Amino acid sequence: MADDKIELIQKFVDAFHGTQSALDNYDMDAAANGYKNMLAAYNDIAASRLEPLHKELAYDQLVKVYQGLQKPKSSIHATTHIIAAAVLLVLFSFLVFFRPSLVGLATLDPHTVQDLNWAFVGSGTRGVHLDAVPQSLRISGKVDGNGFVRAYATTQNSRVLLFDNDMVRMNPDGTFNAACVHTCDAGLDTADFTLDVVVENAALTVYSIEYTK
Repeated sequence: MADDKIELIQKFVDAFHGTQSALDNYDMDAAANGYKNMLAAYNDIAASRLEPLHKELAYDQLVKVYQGLQKPKSSIHATTHIIAAAVLLVLFSFLVFFRPSLVGLATLDPHTVQDLNWAFVGSGTRGVHLDAVPQSLRISGKVDGNGFVRAYATTQNSRVLLFDNDMVRMNPDGTFNAACVHTCDAGLDTADFTLDVVVENAALTVYSIEYTK
């Protein structure tokens, strides 16, 4: 199982190397293709049993490369990025071997749905109270506009990425159902949390929160 985790991480880092090299050489076609490979590798990591910290680190690297694609001339020299990728791989490997995730059967508990029907036309926060501490968390709703939307589940001890419209499967009309990024197999430490929404050039309607007890 550890070998599978290392393979996931190595695939992501290899895609990172290729994409950043293309960015540093201002080869935007190659960089765009490399980003697709990174995104595919990240999706594999996000769907895996790796701990949330691994997924957050990979997500941060993905966002940095995406920003580099938007502003390629601001890209840092390739050597810096190669060092960053090497450090990332070492950190991932250390955590895989010394802080392994517990791997077991997927939960059979049914999802509990809590209707919200909240609209965010800009960034904002709303408090959420669930009937029990969630073991996993998903969100359903709709994004209007071509900007980006992110939603975090924030507690006193953590801030976990719940939704990102660049990372989840969206329907053609902008709706999404039971979406999650880092909360698919990871819950919170409390039944009360803040839904922290970041919106830019878009609007978000949250239909409901789904969770397993």
